[in-house]
Amino acid sequence: MKVRVIGIGNPLASDDAIGLHVARELLKVKLPDNVEVIEAECVGSSILESFAGVDKVILIDAAVGEGRPGTVHRLSLDDGQPGRCNVRSLHDIDLIDLLRVGQLAQPETFPKEFVIIGIEVADTTRCRQSLSDAVRNAIPKAVGIVWSEITSKSP
Repeated sequence: MKVRVIGIGNPLASDDAIGLHVARELLKVKLPDNVEVIEAECVGSSILESFAGVDKVILIDAAVGEGRPGTVHRLSLDDGQPGRCNVRSLHDIDLIDLLRVGQLAQPETFPKEFVIIGIEVADTTRCRQSLSDAVRNAIPKAVGIVWSEITSKSP
């Protein structure tokens, strides 16, 4: 099974860069041959193109929900309601909605498994390149969850 891990974020918007930081940590370890990790800065609907040719996608992104900063969520496309997801991406469109559009538009090429790792953010101030303490401290937990997803067997 081919797995693609995609860390999403804006490196100039403080906590919004958390997906990039988690991806960079994963790139420091020896990954199985079937796993590819990519960093996606400031993406919108173009992210759908990166799903082609893989069986499982794990997206890592900043999230805005009702949890405390640094809280790590594991979600699927079935979590949340269209247009009313409790954990929202900070990008162009609600992440769950965007993924559902991709799934409907390209059902034959959309990955069979899809996991979203959302990390609650504290600060997305523009032009700040560092993470808040709470979000930075969540990196090991997020890496652990992604690693579990990488090494788990398909249902």
